[in-house]
Amino acid sequence: MNTERTMGRESEEFQKNFTELDKVLQHEIKIYRNLLDIVRKEKELLVASRLDDLSENNRSKEAQLIKLRSLEQQRVKLATELCQALSLPADEPRLLDISNELGGELGDRLRNLHSVLSLLLKRVHELNQSNERLVNSALNSITGALKSLKSALDENPTYKRQGSEVKGSSQSGQLVSREA
Repeated sequence: MNTERTMGRESEEFQKNFTELDKVLQHEIKIYRNLLDIVRKEKELLVASRLDDLSENNRSKEAQLIKLRSLEQQRVKLATELCQALSLPADEPRLLDISNELGGELGDRLRNLHSVLSLLLKRVHELNQSNERLVNSALNSITGALKSLKSALDENPTYKRQGSEVKGSSQSGQLVSREA
């Protein structure tokens, strides 16, 4: 289909919706690029164990995600309206379906924006998974160290359960001497 098929007022409304969708998609791309930078920085902060900076980075990440949710709602609304104008199924509006139906320069524009968004989303997802593996690995190491420490302390108690002192010399694994 070509946009010339829609005439008069519908054409103006269609063009307005398309222009607005284009703006929303460009804004989403900008935010995804910011999010990609934040996720990259998150990895650096995790490796450097800079917890205060990591907390601030997480707040920035959450703010970007909130903006994206809002933009995504606008994108879906505008894409639905465009689908209806193009007589496409509007229950799940897809940019590629709209771009294929439009063809020409407008279709190419939507395909380009879709490709950029897909690539950015893929990169953010991959980095986020990498960061998650890093955090899980660190948590497993800490948990293992704590279990090892607890085990070492449990094996060499200073006092028995009855409260009497255990006789013998101080051994490795005990944090305090039995003698006061």
